[in-house]
Amino acid sequence: MQLQVLGPADFVKMPWKNGQGVTTELAVARRAGEDGFDWRISTATVANPGPFSVFAGIDRSLAIVRGGALTLNVEGCPDVTLTPRTPPYAFCGELAVSCTPALEAANVPIDDFNVMTRRVGWQHVLMQHRLERTPFRWSLPTGDGAIGFLYCAQGQVTAALHDGRTVTVPLGHALRIDGMDGSEEADGAVACVGCELRAHAGPADVFLASISRR
Repeated sequence: MQLQVLGPADFVKMPWKNGQGVTTELAVARRAGEDGFDWRISTATVANPGPFSVFAGIDRSLAIVRGGALTLNVEGCPDVTLTPRTPPYAFCGELAVSCTPALEAANVPIDDFNVMTRRVGWQHVLMQHRLERTPFRWSLPTGDGAIGFLYCAQGQVTAALHDGRTVTVPLGHALRIDGMDGSEEADGAVACVGCELRAHAGPADVFLASISRR
């Protein structure tokens, strides 16, 4: 199992596909083609109403890190308003989506967190969790190409792996975990690979993405 702590120096900023904003790419599996990835994890800032980029064949999940509320108008679906305390919202990348932000502070954009996976061959789960005094057990995906990705949005978090290794992830940094093969139990079933998360010296907000092959 490989562990990698990533920070701002490792992240890449780029314009939105439609030119309406800026994305910070945190991790990606690149491929040839129009969109250029099998999966991508990123953050973005949103300050003004407008359309999202279209990503045909991509499944997306979106959550709010900080900065206010974001109302999404998704083609064929009821409007949904996301805040830092609502669950991530999943939708298909080929749908027409527009957003309306409600900023907490004037001229301070909303920060959001995005996970995208190519529907043919890949899948993902995104959750957000506030760590306080009680530790949280995060079940990591297993199998070829699977990754677990933790982003620390507030505070500082310590991750204790099942093999005894411990990693501390500061604010604005991420932990990428690769090579989770799982282990066979007595009945031949594959056991999940676990990771215990604890807040360090105060509450911590984390985003947890699991990506695996279909």
